[in-house]
This record gives sequence, structure tokens and C-alpha cells, in this order.
Amino acid sequence: MADGVKDLATYKRMLTEALTLTEAARKDSQIDQDYYDGYQWTPEERRSLTARKQPDLVFNRVRPAINGTLGVIQQGETDPRAYPRNPKDADAADVASKSLRYIADKNRFDDMKLQGAKDYLVAGTCAAVVEYADDEIKVELIRHEEFFYDPRARKLDLTDARYMGVAKWMYADDVAEAYPEAKQALETEIGVGEAVPLDDSMQDRPKDGEIAWVDSKKRRLMVVEMYHKEGGWQRCVFFSGGVLAKAESPYQDDKGRPCNPIEAQSCYIDRENNRYGLVRDMRGPQDEINKRRSKLLHLVSVRQVQESEYGALAGADVELVRKEAARPDGVLPSGVQVVPTSDMASGQASLLAEAKAEIERMGPNPAMLGRQGADSSGRAQMVRQQAGLTELAIIFGGVEDWELRLYRQMWNRARQFWQAPMWIRVTDDDGVADFIGLNQPKGFPVTGPDGQPVMDESGKPQMGPPVLDQMGQPLLGLENEIAKLDIDIILDSVPNTANLQQEQFAMLVELAKSGVDLQSPMGQVLFEASSLPNKRELMDKIKGQNTDPQAQQAQAEQAGIAKRGAEAKVAGMEADAALTGAKAQNEMLDGMLKQSALMPPPGFSGDPLLA
Repeated sequence: MADGVKDLATYKRMLTEALTLTEAARKDSQIDQDYYDGYQWTPEERRSLTARKQPDLVFNRVRPAINGTLGVIQQGETDPRAYPRNPKDADAADVASKSLRYIADKNRFDDMKLQGAKDYLVAGTCAAVVEYADDEIKVELIRHEEFFYDPRARKLDLTDARYMGVAKWMYADDVAEAYPEAKQALETEIGVGEAVPLDDSMQDRPKDGEIAWVDSKKRRLMVVEMYHKEGGWQRCVFFSGGVLAKAESPYQDDKGRPCNPIEAQSCYIDRENNRYGLVRDMRGPQDEINKRRSKLLHLVSVRQVQESEYGALAGADVELVRKEAARPDGVLPSGVQVVPTSDMASGQASLLAEAKAEIERMGPNPAMLGRQGADSSGRAQMVRQQAGLTELAIIFGGVEDWELRLYRQMWNRARQFWQAPMWIRVTDDDGVADFIGLNQPKGFPVTGPDGQPVMDESGKPQMGPPVLDQMGQPLLGLENEIAKLDIDIILDSVPNTANLQQEQFAMLVELAKSGVDLQSPMGQVLFEASSLPNKRELMDKIKGQNTDPQAQQAQAEQAGIAKRGAEAKVAGMEADAALTGAKAQNEMLDGMLKQSALMPPPGFSGDPLLA
């Protein structure tokens, strides 16, 4: 028990250090979140505006800028791709790629990545944990308010942090259900409620004013799960009254060593190790937009007046003059003239336009969003978007690196825990389901009557049923054994092909109008080279093909009948031509015979008496 108390004190000291040294950064991150949500005036500023009768307007340019950046991240979707480290592992790389896609689809990883990117841009840091629970590999996003880390870590990816974890408010009943042996300690702590001060950013939501590790009224307490380096990576779970679990990290890296399953990434970090996001730079221009817009509206809605050279105002008439000057149809008394303020309004408008341009430059510009040159080709839009991404390259690079490290964590979980035979279902780009068998026992190749192996459609030998020994173990080894696959993982960007497909469709339509036959070899090549969806089905329709066997047979019979009819027609035409030729030849011979009958015999002089 003494060791447990000592460990608890050490763990709580580490948490307190993390919260204390990062308190200023986390409070600034809360302000950044408020700016994104539209809460951009302080109570003191609102009171001052109310006293001046000036509107407290909010024209939120931060949220569209962040949402536009998230949209660019979403459009640049990526797919995990495994590559073999040697030529013989080519099939293993394909299995690994489909396994990662299966894990990502099960966890809705694309949506989770987008939420993490929002924390990355607004609060400044995003984090996720890859665990194995309920026979599934699970990827869960950690809320930035619940995430803590070694405050002395200096890298953006926090790979130099010696500890990090999650501090989450939970109901005591849920904790007791997960750790039944600690039920008594939990009840004691709920009753006593050790008052360990926490700053506002770590309080329960919604807040009830009580600042402590324990909320006795709601029977809620803060439970901390932490991974820390102590020789190797260790895992501990504790609350303010005791340690619930401590052991070596149950997760391994690619070399089989205990590892930290949490992957984090920060957008920016200053020289004091304070981490922040893209919103921090937008707060100044956003304040200027709100204040100058409010000032400009107030300036053009009121008038300034002064006593004329020949007028004289008594003190009692000042309020009357102010009211009349503020009214659209007000009548100013004699002796009062309006002071022109158009120069002040013009100056405020110019500065307001400059502030708007500045905050737009910090987010995705119109070129990145594809708002320029709507009638231009998809390729031209892609070129402009790539040029617009230059200033935000480091931002997108951080998100991509975080995503790649999470995929590697997924692969390490799969190699470690996917030991039993299983099947995974992956849907390809054409919507066709592909089933992949993992850790499947091998069988002998199937041979034909000639004793040669029977090949499948892919040209590989067909395998027979699995061969097991007396202990039920595979005698010939396993096929697609995850634990032994040796691959490298990279991310392949998948561009948004909507504009390209539309452009290619328009080009094919123009080719058809110009007389190019899509059934011709050149037309088929152009159609196959396009990125249009369902190309195969469309090509079958162009060729007049049908995938129904009965329809194909009927079509073949009709084609045979038509062919035989055409052949008979040709034969008939040839026979008619031969008959016509014979008739002509007979007529010619008859003429020759008639002509020879009229001619005199040889030696005839022409006189019949002399014949």
C-alpha cells in the first residue's frame, strides 16, 4: 500500500505540473474557441459600448476562415497505402492497405480526423488514442480540454514528451463498474471530496461553481489515464483517492516494444512552449472588424453640431438639439450648424476594408476555395488552389503527419491483436465488396486430371481446404499472417475529381457532336482514360452489351440469324449475277450463229447460176 500511495503522489504531481505550466496556454485556447463561436466582446467592452449607446456588433470572420480551411482538408482526402519492402511482399502490401481501410471505415476515421483538425486549428493541439477493446481496434479523439502532456516537450508532434494522458470527469458508478475492487475507495472519496484546486479549463461541464477533483452532489469525479516513460512506456489509471490500475503499456510498436498509443499534434508553439492554433493570429483583425464596424455604424447614425457664429444656445436647449440632430426628420433650431464627419467615416471604412483583407489572407483565399474563374477548366482550378496553399503548407503538413502516425498505430494494433483467422470486408471505388481472409490456414494446391495445378482467375494456383495437425494447428502455415507482414505505410492524396469529371464529360460530349464514334478504338481509349464513375457499365451500354446470360444468348442467336440471313442474301445475289451472265453469254452465241447462217459458203462468187 505504501508503494501505491507513493505512486499516487507521483502521478498527481505530474498532472499538477502539466496543468500548472500550461494553464496560460489553455486559457488562451478557450478565448480562441470563444472567437470561433462568436463571443468576441468582453463584459467590460459591452458595458462601455452601452454607456456610449454604441451597438456591440459581431461580424464573425473567424468561423468561415476556419471552416474553409477544414473544407480544403476534407477535399484533400487521403488513403493509406502500404508498400512492400522487397518484391516478394507485393501481395502483403495489398492486404495491409485493405486492412487499414477496413479499420478506418469501422471507426469513421475521416469524420474523426476532421474534428481533430478543428481542435488543431482553433485550440492549437489535437490528440487521438488507438486502442484495442471488445475485439475491435478503436480510434478515439481526445477532447482538447481533457488532454494533458509534458509541458517541457518542445516538438510540435510531442514525440519528446515523457508523459501524456486524459483527465476526464466520470460518474462514480461507472468507475466502480469498471474497477469493482476500488468501489469502497470511490465511495470514501465521494463522501470526503479532497479539494485539489483545478483551473477553470479543467472543470466539469457544465460548471456548478465547485472547484475540486470530486463533485459530491453529482457523484462525479475526475479519473486520469496516463502513459509515462519509466524505462519503457507505462500505463496508470488513478483518481484523487487512489490508483485504479498500473502496469506496462499493453500496446506495442513495430519493434514489439511497449509504446504510447496516443498521437498528438500542435499547430504552433512559441519559445515558452505555449501551443496555439490559427485563430490566435485572427483575434486582432477580428477585433478591429467588430470595433470599426460598430464605430462606423454609430458615426453615420448620429450627427455632431456646434453653435454657429451668430447663434447662442442656452444650457437647457442642448439635449433638445441632440435629440433633433439624431432624428432623420429632425429640425435644428436657429443658431446651430451640423459639423461634417465624412472624413472620419471614410477613414474608418478604409481601415475596416484593410482588416477584412488581412483576416481573409490568414484563411483560405478565393483561389484555394475555387471561387475564381468558375468557367475555367478543372486543371486550371487545381493549379490556382495549389498556389493558394503555399502559405498554409505547414498547417496541412501537420494534419497529414498526425494522420500518418495514427495509421501506423492502427497497423501496430492489427499486427499485435489480429492473431485468429478472420475475414474483413472492404468496398472498392466501384462499390464492389472485396473479402480478404487474414491468418487463414493454408491447404495443398488443387490439381486437375492431368496432375497440373488448377489456376484461378488471377492466375494463381487454387488452394484446397486447410490442413491441420492433431492439435488443430495449421500444418502448412498461415496465409496473410498479419503479424509477419513487413510493409511501409504512406498516405496517397485523393484529389477531388468532381471538376475533372465534369470537364471530361463535356469533352466527350463535344467529341460525340463532332462525329467521333465512341465504339471506335480511339473512342474506347479516350473513354477508358477518363475518370468518370461506372465506366464499365457505360461502356457496355455503348457497345450494346448486356450482362444477363439469357439476354446474351438471345442476342447471340439473333446475331447468328442475322448473319445467316446476310450470307443467304449474298449467295442469292451471287446466283442472280451468275444467271444474268449466262443469259448474256447465250444471247451472244445465238447472234453469232444467226450471222454465220447468212454468210455464203467458201468459193461462192455471188452469182447463183454459177454455184
